[in-house]
Amino acid sequence: MLAVARCGATPVRLVSARRSQTSVNSTCCATQRTDQCCPHFASCICPSGGTLPPEVATANPMTRLYQRLSDFGLPRKYVRDVALPSWWDDAAATNPAGYAQALVVLSRHAGLELSSLRDDSATIRLNESVPHKFKKVRTASADDVGVARALATQVAKIVALGVQRSSVKVPSAAEVRQAVLDSDRRWVDLDGLLDYCWGCGVPVVHVSAFPRGAKKMDGIAARVNGIPVIVVSKEAKFSSWLLFIVAHELGHIACGHVEENQALVDDNVDVDSIDTEEVQANAFALELITGKPNTKIRLAPNQQWPNADSLAKTAQRYGQQSRTDPGHVVLNYAHSMGTKFWPVAQAALKKLEPRGSATELIRAKMAGRLNWEEIPEDESEFVMRMTGVDGGDSDADTVS
Repeated sequence: MLAVARCGATPVRLVSARRSQTSVNSTCCATQRTDQCCPHFASCICPSGGTLPPEVATANPMTRLYQRLSDFGLPRKYVRDVALPSWWDDAAATNPAGYAQALVVLSRHAGLELSSLRDDSATIRLNESVPHKFKKVRTASADDVGVARALATQVAKIVALGVQRSSVKVPSAAEVRQAVLDSDRRWVDLDGLLDYCWGCGVPVVHVSAFPRGAKKMDGIAARVNGIPVIVVSKEAKFSSWLLFIVAHELGHIACGHVEENQALVDDNVDVDSIDTEEVQANAFALELITGKPNTKIRLAPNQQWPNADSLAKTAQRYGQQSRTDPGHVVLNYAHSMGTKFWPVAQAALKKLEPRGSATELIRAKMAGRLNWEEIPEDESEFVMRMTGVDGGDSDADTVS
């Protein structure tokens, strides 16, 4: 896991995200004026050391809130480990100002409607301040990935704060391909495409720390206050899998499928989709990676099955000749061979990329390229937890 400090591009160990000055004092006077509270309203600073009345101390509203959040799909452990900041102590909620601050933080991090959190009798609802378009497989619904989509969208909104605003329009797939190849690349690989995206003001992040059991989407293309953001959620060891998803989401942005302050959610990036926008995004991705928008790679005659070693070597030769990522060559070819061929393809990918760490590559680019100084500390900690970039206090990897 990477560790970064918020104040520089070079990843270094972040000593602590915890605020020592805002730790909760459980013996704080319940009647202390709120203008004497800590800046984050986590607790009141009570010089006299007064104690809470027994009826207040035993009626902590966090108990009921945790139950409501759990019913919604956000278990208590997840809320504590990921959504709430590390300085938070539930004892602060016995003060109305402290509880109000917890609700604001949860709304901002988890993408929940604040009014529904405040109303103890209401059903918790998602905040739709960033409307979404949902691209799904036939049996899926937008509600299936509602929690994951809300969390990932909040990460996108926060990440956009740390990217220089750019009005540059993403060019055609051919132009992007040429730009990547001109950067001394043999072919368009995940590393090169990530560098291109970050370089032109399109951050790419991998969001992985969702609640256990939450259904995830493959990717999201969003526009937040003028900043296009790509979120990848698919877990994949080999870079060729995520290369196509990133190229696909970039295609949605380039083709104008995402309006300002909107998120396009790809439940599953399906190369056989007949949805018009999905067809266009797939064509963009194929042209970017292979040079042609309808590339179908054939490596063996008469539908013969090569073994993994032969497939890997053939893919390398083909990739060098066509300037196409060999991993994509394997996946493209495997698609034409049918589902029973996928184990052979996976074995070939392992030979091509024996130490595959695609998600770590995306994390490393984010850690080094995001301007952490522009992001508030609580939000930085939340982004680190959600993306698996270790800030020193996160247990997010235990709940993904």
